[in-house]
Amino acid sequence: MHPALNELLELSRQRTWVGYEELNDTLPDEFIDPKRIDDILVRLDGMGVEAVDLREFRARRWRYNQKHGEPLDIRTLLSARLRAATMEATDLLDEEDGDPIDGEPEEMDRTAQETPVESSAKRIDDPVRMYLTQMGTIPLLTREEEIRLAKKIELTRWIFRRRVLESEYAAMLAVETLEQVHAGSLPFDRTMRVSTAETNSKEKITKRIPYNLPTIRRVIDRNRADWNLMNEALEAGDEAKAEDLRTKIAARRRRLSTLVEECCLRTSRIAPYHKKMQAIARKIEQLREELRRAERNPSRYDPEDVEVMKEELSGIRSLVLMEHDELIAKVHQLDAVFWEYEQAKRDLSAGNLRLVVSIAKKYRNRGLSFLDIIQEGNTGLMRAVDKYEYKRGYKFSTYATWWIRQAITRAIADHARTIRIPVHMIETMSKLRNIQKNLLQKMGHEPTIEELAEAAGMSVAETRRVMKISRHPISLDRPVGESEDSYFGDFIEDERQEAPSAVAANEMLKRRIEDVLKTLTYREREIVKLRYGIGDGYTYTLEEVGRIFKVTRERVRQVEAKAIRKLQHPVRSRKLECFLETPLEETPAESGVKEAVGAV
Repeated sequence: MHPALNELLELSRQRTWVGYEELNDTLPDEFIDPKRIDDILVRLDGMGVEAVDLREFRARRWRYNQKHGEPLDIRTLLSARLRAATMEATDLLDEEDGDPIDGEPEEMDRTAQETPVESSAKRIDDPVRMYLTQMGTIPLLTREEEIRLAKKIELTRWIFRRRVLESEYAAMLAVETLEQVHAGSLPFDRTMRVSTAETNSKEKITKRIPYNLPTIRRVIDRNRADWNLMNEALEAGDEAKAEDLRTKIAARRRRLSTLVEECCLRTSRIAPYHKKMQAIARKIEQLREELRRAERNPSRYDPEDVEVMKEELSGIRSLVLMEHDELIAKVHQLDAVFWEYEQAKRDLSAGNLRLVVSIAKKYRNRGLSFLDIIQEGNTGLMRAVDKYEYKRGYKFSTYATWWIRQAITRAIADHARTIRIPVHMIETMSKLRNIQKNLLQKMGHEPTIEELAEAAGMSVAETRRVMKISRHPISLDRPVGESEDSYFGDFIEDERQEAPSAVAANEMLKRRIEDVLKTLTYREREIVKLRYGIGDGYTYTLEEVGRIFKVTRERVRQVEAKAIRKLQHPVRSRKLECFLETPLEETPAESGVKEAVGAV
């Protein structure tokens, strides 16, 4: 073990906490390895050390320094860096606007006599100035800081993946994804992570999946059996046996995470498992709150409904194989690690925004506005942050330059569309334009598509397609008129925003659905909500609902069918019939609601 790492582990044992930031700073390059990181995490868990995010780490470190010594005063250092960044921002602005020394003396005098308020207003009115001003306050990154952030991204990403997959529920979701990849239902390249640096070739992963899947299922089944035995031991008062089983379950969870990691799922595929665990944790909090209200006001709740809520809590516990507090604590831990991961990516990209501007300046006057070019370059920068591998030895700016250029040139090409149009299509477009001009002079009005197709000897569909291709795109940020007070995008309808009438109709439907569901028993109401995804947007299978309520899937189907028959009663269905006649703009969470209304 590295001496510096040993010192950090000893200090963490004394404090009972460690920050991801200091763990990242202490780990040598050779320790950024999945197996070694896993060993370190196991040691930290064994010592009872809590890993905290950056915000909590700073607060605890300040309290620790106050108690054991003088805190580090870095205000002077920060002020110096901020002053340097501000001066650099001013230089960037001057370079963008032109050197003011070369201007006319009268113009310089008028500028000098402007009030600060007027100067500030001018800066705010100019989006480029505003962006460059904000960018200038972010200090540049040194080579050491780049490596530190790249290590932090890799470390926190690995810890996040491991922590998520150390759960039987997440592992089962991963098994479903891997089965779809193995069957060909999901594309391999968009689902799996292939890396030459980690020697994860497509052939190796393809051969590994069919061997790991049965093992993962066996480990989950053994953990489920031991979980039931542990609960029986706790009820019998055998703490020693329960602790032994708890240790075995924790060891198998680490093995479970390793087995899934060997299949190399992308992080973008694992992140939704975290969101589902968050949804389950929120459901636990809601049920607990309802039970607390039932204890305070027992007369307002049906005893059968209270019993069903308790059974649902117990079912969730059996589904995830965790105690409620343990699951909530795990979700909070995952939130902290994911925040650290995203923050490290933001820090690395923010320190290289100047690189995007310097490259974007070379691509001006090519059909895109300067801000659009910067935006496309930032997209390439974020892509470079995701794929950067610092162990290869080159600087991040060298690697990111190619991604930024690729994003900008692709955007310019997509905007102009010249290279995407074949030669024969360009000739056809030129022919149609000439015919259109001749018909305009002959008939005195703009020819229709049918007249143009007849004169060109082409079909109407082909003529319409060629005319559509020949259109030139216009930037939404293009000013309208000379005043530049309005932009072209201001006159385009935003179809992503719901119309006020649709919002009102959706809200009425939501309230009406709630009123109708309240006429059902608690069990029927909850099963309908889970099956149709009413509330959180997630639809549960019959088997999953059966686990929650501790009944068979056939019983769940019977209860669901009974609830639907009740909803189809004229007294209830009459309240929902009017919504089937008016089309509603659906949101993801409301798709299940509309499906339920359709069933009624």
